[in-house]
Amino acid sequence: MIAEEQFPCYDKRKLPAYLSGGAKEKDLHIGSADHYASQNIKFLKERKVYGINTGRRLVYFKHDETRENAEYDFLVICSGVKTQLPDIPGINKEGVIRLDSLSDFKQARKYLLSSDTVCFLGWNPWAQEIAKAITGQQKEVKAVTEQSVEAPEQTQHLEFINSQVTDIIGESGVQAIKLKEGKIIGASLVVVFDSPARPAVDFLKDTDIELSEGAICVDETLRTNLKNVFACGAAARIKGSADKIKNWDDALNESVRLADNISQAIGGLNV
Repeated sequence: MIAEEQFPCYDKRKLPAYLSGGAKEKDLHIGSADHYASQNIKFLKERKVYGINTGRRLVYFKHDETRENAEYDFLVICSGVKTQLPDIPGINKEGVIRLDSLSDFKQARKYLLSSDTVCFLGWNPWAQEIAKAITGQQKEVKAVTEQSVEAPEQTQHLEFINSQVTDIIGESGVQAIKLKEGKIIGASLVVVFDSPARPAVDFLKDTDIELSEGAICVDETLRTNLKNVFACGAAARIKGSADKIKNWDDALNESVRLADNISQAIGGLNV
């Protein structure tokens, strides 16, 4: 199992509670490295996959600056989504983050200790959960979005601004954002949200794995157009189906179906 993260499997539904202090890190984890080892699962953490050779059945990945590869008989892609940073001056400053992983949330918790105002760039269902966690700590959230947003019932400490951010201001880190109208809003933490979030499939760009509108195309068995490559979760979409945001239960149900299908494939029943 190759993962860009450093942590074993955890429950992402609990991350907002972790951000607000309502859950501890130990409450998030579902498995452990020891559990993986006991199940004969080799957990390769902090590895960034940058390519796949489907002809040679190789996955290429990096650990720090070291390049490695692994052979496969069957490949399962469940790379999820990754927030894309907009092309705005200052977007790479310290204090601009996305909340895609536990590492991101750990970083956000540190920033919140010294931040009274948090600016959101964009809005989606995930942003709504995060806003609730932050405003519950008596922090101000200013959500800047170009789209019309239906405000949630609980709007205390939450302000929507229908505009566009043109600059992120600061020397060593974020100090403020600038709107297209020229207004400047002070903030030491800026959180970026996609609407909608996009599948993390950049590493597939030079492969013959079929994509549709950025998602991996799969059939009802969660198999791609290649018989030994499967995909599930937020990065995959059944060919011909309507696009939808998958929740935790959707992804869990798909993973159970996928396990059954791969078990049959390995047994030679559906190869």
